[in-house]
This record gives sequence, structure tokens and C-alpha cells, in this order.
Amino acid sequence: PRILPPPCPPRRQCRMGVTFTLSDKAYVKLVLHALKFPFRNVNGVLVGRVAGDNAVEVLDAIPMLHSSLDVTPNVEMALEQAAAHAALTPDPTDSAKTLTLVGYYHANELKADDRFGKNAGKIADAVANGVDQGKACALLIDPARLGLAMQESVSPSAGGTGAPVVTLLVRKGVGWERAVDQAGGLAVRGNGCTKAVSCYQDGMAAKLVDFDDHLDDLTKDWRNLHLDVAIAQSLA
Repeated sequence: PRILPPPCPPRRQCRMGVTFTLSDKAYVKLVLHALKFPFRNVNGVLVGRVAGDNAVEVLDAIPMLHSSLDVTPNVEMALEQAAAHAALTPDPTDSAKTLTLVGYYHANELKADDRFGKNAGKIADAVANGVDQGKACALLIDPARLGLAMQESVSPSAGGTGAPVVTLLVRKGVGWERAVDQAGGLAVRGNGCTKAVSCYQDGMAAKLVDFDDHLDDLTKDWRNLHLDVAIAQSLA
């Protein structure tokens, strides 16, 4: 069966006040994905757990594509594989439970393009339809802010703020909107914001494997277990 269902009904919309917290690992990996392919659209899914009525923890990011972001069999295959992988990953707070897909991330190829396009919305919908009580998010990577973060790492006076380079979007009606009027919001745990660029400078982006890379060379592991170890050592 196809993994992309119709848009979820209004009763499954994200509630007001939900706070999405990204782990260091999840944040660093989605930034590395965007930096590895700076002139391509990239996307991936977010893995985590619903931690309460108003809290979702994003514990990992799985890079999917850097080629066409059309809704294709490759997208559906990547979503199926990512969902299966999440379902086999134990919840670190409750060994009787496993993790699930809780969101989607996206970066446009052009620096000035801050749109969350139709195809991105369809993929985000597919993820949202499987999240408990509709508590799913989409993260749009901001190329301009990412550029400032890179400049700030070289020159502290370059104007960067150290803030996350992603914009939180939540489901509203049949679309996705920036969460500017939400009581909740987005937080990056620990020092991921400051470590992401240093991980890139250490060459970790070259080690990242997305699903497109895996399809080109099946020996490459899209789960990025080797990269997880390198990131953990850098963040320690």
C-alpha cells in the first residue's frame, strides 16, 4: 500500500502549546545533511517520542534525499524504512516502548528560498498522520541563518546569533505554517547549536549517508550508526 495518505483531518492538528525539543544528535545531523549538499534540496525525518500532553522529544534525524523531492517511490521506500527503524529503537525512558517518526525536515537549494513547498507538505503530512494525537512538526532549514552560523565559526564578529538555523512549522488546517503564534516552540538541547558547525569542520558531513547515497551504493548505511558515534564523541 502507498504510504502517502490523504491530508489528516482537522481533529489531528497540532495542539497549541506543544514544545518540540531536539537532541544534539538530531540537530547536528540535519545541519550536516544540508551542509553536505549546499546546492541541493535535502530532506529527512525526525525520530523521537511524545513526552506528554505538550511535549515532544526529537532524539534522532534520518537523512532521506538530496535529489528530487517529488513524491516518488524512493520517498515512500525511505519513509517505510525509517519508520521500521524507529519502531525497532527502544525508548530510552521506557524499555517497553519504542520510538516513532515525529517530524520532517527540509532545506531548499536556493539561499533566498524560504518556502515550504507542496511536495514537502505532502511528505510532512505522511509523517504527521502517524503521530500520536497529531503532535508532529516540520523543520525548515534556513540557508541564510546557516550561512551566518558558518561565518560566525570563522569570525565571531560576523553577526551570527548562535540560535538554531531551523524554523518550526506546525500543521494548521490542510497545510503547514510557521509557529509564530504558538504558545509552545522549539528548543535545541545542550550545545548542538554551537557544535554543529565544528562537526562539519571536522569532516563529518562527508561521512553522512542519506537514502539517495544508499541507493547509489548499497554498502553505505543510511542509519549512520558510525556517524552517531563520531557525533557523540564530539559532543562529549
